[in-house]
Amino acid sequence: MRYRSELDLVLKGLGFSARGGEKIGIVGRTGAGKSSITYALMRLVESASGQIIIDGVDISTIGLQDLRSRIAIIPQDPALFEGTVRDNLDPTNEYTDEEVWAAIRAGQAGDLLNTPTEKYEKPPDDEYSNKGPWVEGVGLSKWVEEGGSNFSVGQRQLISLCRALLWQRKIVILDEATANMDSKSDQIMQEVIRREFKDCTVLTIAHRLGTVMDSDRILVMDHGQVAEFDSPENLLADKNSHFSQLVESMNLNQGN
Repeated sequence: MRYRSELDLVLKGLGFSARGGEKIGIVGRTGAGKSSITYALMRLVESASGQIIIDGVDISTIGLQDLRSRIAIIPQDPALFEGTVRDNLDPTNEYTDEEVWAAIRAGQAGDLLNTPTEKYEKPPDDEYSNKGPWVEGVGLSKWVEEGGSNFSVGQRQLISLCRALLWQRKIVILDEATANMDSKSDQIMQEVIRREFKDCTVLTIAHRLGTVMDSDRILVMDHGQVAEFDSPENLLADKNSHFSQLVESMNLNQGN
């Protein structure tokens, strides 16, 4: 896969297989091609050659809507759209309020919705008026400004997590999903992911190596290719493995 026809390949000769329900951690140094896997899976960038097969289906042969409606993604910097929290969680109004609240509770985001936000409604006869009314929203009616600008990155990620829980996709991609969270929030999110997505195939692109230590297998990327693909225990047992060296460099940086 390449981002433009005149550029070099960012994924080349990449081949691996994940079993249904398996938890795969994807690691590598900056520029190794970790996030490019997400772009290829979601067909945000079409592959130059090769195939991606999900449940026996070549994803290049189906519509983008059919593909993307089967995959949930929690990105590093999720964007929300202007509207209520409910609009953002269930934009097509497919679920009941009870189902939406169940996803919010599972994602431990209830406290986030308790603080009201206000939406300024312009009078219909004067769009330039700076007079009210201000409409207070709380719970599912909590107001989200364009891009989610009235929420922190961590809060937007939490809402994205709740959306993934509500949609119940069988494939979940976490793209540096906890990179901007404090360690406590990161730990809570990882516990939720382990509990609620236990039957899903989860691909976790990791910034903090600690978040993928309990993965079934670790995919180590290097220059757009698979450098290693094995259980974390086996990779750590080899002190010369790429993964061991990544962990060692992380420990050294933390020590400094």
